[in-house]
Amino acid sequence: MLAAFLAGAQDAKPSPSSGGVNEVAVARAIDRGIQFLRTAASPDLKGAYQNSDELILWTFIHAGVPETDPRFKELFQSATTQTMKRTYKVALLAMCLEELDRVAYQEKLAQCGQFFVDNQCRNGQWSYGNETASVKDVKVAEPVRKDAASGGGKPGARPKPARKIAITKAGEGPETGDNSNSLYAALGLRACHDAGVTIPSATIASAIKWWRDSQFSEEDRKGKDGRPLVASGKKPPRGWNYKSAATDERAPYHGMTTGAVGSLVIFAHLQGKDWKKDANVQAGMSWMEEKFKIEAWNGYYMYALERMGILYGTELIGTHHWYREGANAILGIQNSDGSWGRDENEWYGTTWDTCFSILFLRRATRPLVASGVMPSK
Repeated sequence: MLAAFLAGAQDAKPSPSSGGVNEVAVARAIDRGIQFLRTAASPDLKGAYQNSDELILWTFIHAGVPETDPRFKELFQSATTQTMKRTYKVALLAMCLEELDRVAYQEKLAQCGQFFVDNQCRNGQWSYGNETASVKDVKVAEPVRKDAASGGGKPGARPKPARKIAITKAGEGPETGDNSNSLYAALGLRACHDAGVTIPSATIASAIKWWRDSQFSEEDRKGKDGRPLVASGKKPPRGWNYKSAATDERAPYHGMTTGAVGSLVIFAHLQGKDWKKDANVQAGMSWMEEKFKIEAWNGYYMYALERMGILYGTELIGTHHWYREGANAILGIQNSDGSWGRDENEWYGTTWDTCFSILFLRRATRPLVASGVMPSK
């Protein structure tokens, strides 16, 4: 994989397409990271995930590991046979399947869509998720494939599903969830949508309402009686934390704000709307411009930053070239064994941070305008 990449590189010169980042160094770092992941643990997290197979598989896909690779096949078998019961895992599964072949795996993607619709919380968020019986009822006939040329006639266009599969809500999630699970649900829903799975408009509207209502600034906390003024009419830069201003004492922070902006952009895309005219999106971007920083040690945030930049469609956040600054910082902290992160990090550890770092370096997120499926009208 590395040899093929190096053959096309030009004497380790920075590439204008990557904002001046040395692509040879990036390729080497990714190759070393993949070698680490081949034998790395696939960890659970406090009983919430069982394993991290979908995240590792998603990383393998974007690092160019072939589907015939034994470890790839092992991860794919695990990811596609596990029971759907955790939001993070189902989101990553949907992303993997849509990337690999959204036509051949349309039934499984429709099942993922059913999981998300039935697990949405009453307030519009998603929680860690629970198994839902209605997923088993989603059946799709043999896949129907449109010729790749139908994707606008462009060389290399991805085949599009010839039919739409509508999801009908059949369950209800808990009262509330958290913004981290919610932003991954948005990523999963985007994958389902791009595979021709039609998500109920009420599901999308409820998710958007939550993101709008939960955005706040520190000034909002200073309202009368200490209550947040999320609808105060003030226009300071506003972001998001893990829950909301009313239920989480933390100020807005980068990992949640980048993910929230990306989520609102995705939902605008699903509605066929211009996200660059969305007031909440712009307020979130303003928050990032004012408080921009690189935290290369925080893989979760760096991958969310990559998604926000590509989904929104910008190489600059304020005056900062987010990819150049982020990639150079990530390259500078790779461990000697090819991993990123620290095992003593109780939340992520080296497996997750290595995946997140590779996904950032590979610019893994596909731009919405290049998804090959027009937004719903």
